[in-house]
Amino acid sequence: MKCQFCQQDVSDPCHNAQEMQQRAASHVDRCEQALKDQQGMGSGAHHRDIQSGG
Repeated sequence: MKCQFCQQDVSDPCHNAQEMQQRAASHVDRCEQALKDQQGMGSGAHHRDIQSGG
């Protein structure tokens, strides 16, 4: 089953952002990376460019 957060095919995907954050706090690598991506990218791929001021 594909996780909506890390986009990996896993047997037990996270069901919400809180669950993903809890797993990241428990050092689940795929969840830590998904959390970093979510924080760094926001909701759009160009979010990082907008923050930098162009």
